[in-house]
Amino acid sequence: MKNLCIIQARTGSTRLPNKVLKKINGISLLEYEISRIKQSKYIHKIIIATTDSINDDKIEKICKKINIDCFRGSENDVLDRYYQCSLKYPEYENIIRITGDCPLIDPVVIDSVINFFKKNNFDYASNIEKETFPDGMDVEVFKSSILKESARHARLSSEREHVTQYIRKNKKFKKGNLESKEDFSKFRLTVDEKEDLDVVRFLVKNNSIKNSFKNYISVLEKNPKIMNKNINIKRNQGLIKSIKNDNI
Repeated sequence: MKNLCIIQARTGSTRLPNKVLKKINGISLLEYEISRIKQSKYIHKIIIATTDSINDDKIEKICKKINIDCFRGSENDVLDRYYQCSLKYPEYENIIRITGDCPLIDPVVIDSVINFFKKNNFDYASNIEKETFPDGMDVEVFKSSILKESARHARLSSEREHVTQYIRKNKKFKKGNLESKEDFSKFRLTVDEKEDLDVVRFLVKNNSIKNSFKNYISVLEKNPKIMNKNINIKRNQGLIKSIKNDNI
């Protein structure tokens, strides 16, 4: 089975604009994240799916520089962006969804979710339904046929903006959630706010690019002042806001 990793990334974040372009040690967060994902044993191709906004020309430029395919599509209908992107690569049966604000994503976690998905013949598997991994380790794997079905039938704005909402809510799909043996959910290894960026910069400067998320946790626990910078920021704020807007 061939696995296609689609990373959604854009510059138009409201909380921290241009976050994927912020630099650490001379390279952008997006390039750092791609370097981490490339360490996965089970991802066969990586694509950046960005928007057709002129502001995201910078993302396409980075992709050309590092020789990564770039797909451009709808800014707000991210589900359609994913679906249209997948149509360009019909030979891949499975899609791995990772967002561009997870520069410290762990390739071992990615491969664990892929293995879990494959072993149980799921339509969809993730490590986010019960949050036991740190924020920033979010991995979703689903069949491309399920993405097609979702793109055709999802109607709510939250389902169009958040790629897997329709799949996650629909009981007819066979789904599973991979949990960590230890609960690390209080830790933030993602970049949504300026405080997150401060934490991630510290971690990158004090770790190897091949380190696991547990190495990051260990560094944070030894540096509580850094750890406490972002530990109280709520998870999934964008999704929560989007679901509220469905009900207006």
